[in-house]
Parts: sequence; C-alpha cells; structure tokens
Amino acid sequence: MTQSSPAETRLPAKALRIGAVLAASGPVILKTSRVSAAELNIGICWGADPVAPVLMTTSPWWQLLSWGELLLPVVLAGLLLCAPRRTTLLGSAAVCAVLGFRLFVISLPFDTRPLIDRPLPVDEPWLSIVCYTVAIVTLLVAARSPLPPPPVRKGIVLWAAAIMAAAWTVGRLSLPTGESTSFGWFASTPPTELLWKRPGAWACKADVDGVLIVLIALAAAAGGVMAGRTQHRVAWGIGALLILAAVEGFVTVLVVGGGEYLAYATKMIRWHLLVAAALVIATTFRDRPPATELDEPHPL
Repeated sequence: MTQSSPAETRLPAKALRIGAVLAASGPVILKTSRVSAAELNIGICWGADPVAPVLMTTSPWWQLLSWGELLLPVVLAGLLLCAPRRTTLLGSAAVCAVLGFRLFVISLPFDTRPLIDRPLPVDEPWLSIVCYTVAIVTLLVAARSPLPPPPVRKGIVLWAAAIMAAAWTVGRLSLPTGESTSFGWFASTPPTELLWKRPGAWACKADVDGVLIVLIALAAAAGGVMAGRTQHRVAWGIGALLILAAVEGFVTVLVVGGGEYLAYATKMIRWHLLVAAALVIATTFRDRPPATELDEPHPL
C-alpha cells in the first residue's frame, strides 16, 4: 500500500491558498475588461491633464471601495506570509468586510450629471459577490489541510515595498489635487475602444486599474506557500512583466518616431514600475535557501 509524500499532500493546500488570493483579485481583474480612467483621460499615466472634459462620477465612498478591493489580495498574501495559521479566520473576515462595504456603497443614492440629468450606469455587484464567495469557500477548504509554519521570509519587506512602488499611479490619482478622473470612479460615458486594443497603451491601463499590484500580491502569495525554484521563477516572471510595462511607452515612441524622439520617449518610462520590478527580483536573493534545500529529498 503506497502512501503519498508530504509534498504531495501539501500541494492541494498550496494551490487552494493561491486560488483564494486569485479569487479575491477577481473584481480588480474584471475591471480591466471595462472602461476605466485610463480610457477617459489621455495621458493619465504621465500626469497629463485631460484633453477634454469627460462624464465621470466619483465619490469618496467609491474611492474607499476601490482601495478596499485593490488591497484585499494584498492583505491575504500578507497573511499567508506572516500568519498562515490565521489566514482562514482573518482572511474570511477581510473578504466579508469588503463585500459588505460594497453592498453598502451600492445602496447609496447616485449623483446626476447636469449634461444628461440622469444617473450614469453603475457596475452590478454580482460578479464581486461570486468572486468573494469563491475566495471564502477556498479558504475554508484549505484550512482542512494546514501547512507547516513557513520559514522566516526575509523578503517580506521587499514584497511590501514593491507593492507600494507599483501603487504610485493609483495613489497619485487618489489625491484630492489629482486629475479630475481620479481613482474610484463608478460610472462614465463609454469611449470608442479599450486601451487593451491599442499598441503601446496596455501597460498604462494595467497601471491605472491596479492590475500590477494584484499580480505582485499573487507572486507574494506563491512565495509564501512555495519554495525553491518555483518561487524564484514566479518572482522573475512578474519582475520581467513589470519591466516590460515600465518601458512599453518608451519603446513604442522610439519605434514609431525614431531616435530623434529619444528625449520625449524617456519621459514615457514609468520609473516606479522599474523600482517595483527590482524589488520583486530582489526577493529571490533574500529568500534563497541553501542549495541542499532547493528541492525536497525523495522519500525512501
């Protein structure tokens, strides 16, 4: 009669915990398929003022909700790194808090715009309810297969710093003195197309929508439940993606305009994403175990 190795029995628990962070990231990821501030304000990633006024409704409540949805995967990843045994209890409480706050904000009356004299369309909460329900169920199922206490992760500070660097654009848009199309919008007029369809602009939308923050949180969560080469591959992959997003505008300007636009192209570099990439890659060196611990020994 064969018995499964400890690594095999822990694999479903690891996958479930990462799946919980991914499910909690669902509302942020799903926003990328719809209109966001990136489409409504030309040059928003580089601090440019909007070319023309747009129809957009914002409120402090929706800004708080947007921040809550964005930081929820970060909180879950932090629990996996710092307090894995309390992830189920505290993580489920955090998910329920964000979901409850979303239902509260949805119930508030909406403002109207003078130009149209009627409320603009608002996102329904059903997709968020599904995502957060999946996250809670996944955490509860994963709790049945507890993981052993993880080793001390020296890279926790680096992960936190990387998330803060990636949140530079979102933080700037949240300031009261920022652009009129600030972070936390909930209704707007539809533009002609999404930035995903425009070459040289996808990274701006990912930056404004907060998707890059979620990806770093997922990489941190993977680092909290995985070890060895797998953890390093994930970190290097996310770091490479951040570098690509940082220089995407720079490369596009050079390809289209040529070397004479080098000075302008340099302004298109998103330096905060380069900093985030460097911090993510640095975690692979701080958390690098001894050579004998990279791979678990095969049971005899």
